[in-house]
Amino acid sequence: MTKALLVHQPGGPDALRWGDVDVGDPGRGEVRLRHTAIGVNFLDTFHRSAPNLFPSYPAVVGIEGAGHIEAVGDGVTGLAVGDRVAYALSRGSYSQARLIDAAALVRIPDGIADETAAAGITKGITVHHLFNAARKIEAGDTILFHAAAGGVGLIACQWARHLGASLIGTVGNDEKAALIQSKGAAHAIVYAHEDFAERVSAITGGRGCDAVYDSVGKDTIEGSLKCVATYGTLATYGSASGPGPELTSAQLPVSTTFTKASIATLVAVPYQYRAAAAEFFALVADGAISVEINQRYALKHGAQAHADLQARKTTGSTILLP
Repeated sequence: MTKALLVHQPGGPDALRWGDVDVGDPGRGEVRLRHTAIGVNFLDTFHRSAPNLFPSYPAVVGIEGAGHIEAVGDGVTGLAVGDRVAYALSRGSYSQARLIDAAALVRIPDGIADETAAAGITKGITVHHLFNAARKIEAGDTILFHAAAGGVGLIACQWARHLGASLIGTVGNDEKAALIQSKGAAHAIVYAHEDFAERVSAITGGRGCDAVYDSVGKDTIEGSLKCVATYGTLATYGSASGPGPELTSAQLPVSTTFTKASIATLVAVPYQYRAAAAEFFALVADGAISVEINQRYALKHGAQAHADLQARKTTGSTILLP
């Protein structure tokens, strides 16, 4: 038996309860992983509250983690007991130990801490996907990135700077504005102080942005549409404020592209998943990107982590420690 944070029925943060789980031995193609750090993502809050997401309850939420392999099942090659590994987008991470498909794992390079890998791998491959598949970002491009002080956003600020692109970030307060500018954002827009679409127009001389990345949804999507330059791209990849209206071609500015980005399509192709993770880890190792772990909670206090995340009290990445 081991300990995990369990959802007994869908609900708010208090639906997460500390309890026992029986992990067992790995089956064919699986390993048993002992977590050393667990990443927290906004997606976890949707999984916690969504009805009928899991086939049965209690269930374990969480999609990201890092740790050491304790046991290897039949048919697993290239991995051994003691290896340090991380993973993204595999439900069941809010536990001290778990079984996981070996194909979901990537090795953590020497010199990168388990905490960094756990906090960064999902967010890092998300930015890789946004800056490559959703829209290929190049030097000289101008980007609008919503929620730029979050874990994904801070990595995007640094990655854009590394590429020579100019990132305009939206945030909720002045402290977050200072944070994103310290990480490479060329401009910071505080929602409470100004209309972000008007400010983007002023910054770009009315041209708009080559790429607009919107994970907020309902509260921002109409303004985001106003910010896309001719031949630019609007990429949505979440809906933190609730789903936005369904977009039709008639609503899109002429000569623009709309895409709904999802790293699920990246993770589903193993060589693309590993290539994205490798590029992200290389940028971290080179110092071009730092993973800002600004909140740490004991795993059993994960409900508080969810409450703080949803109240927008957090910046950067959050991890749970088993």
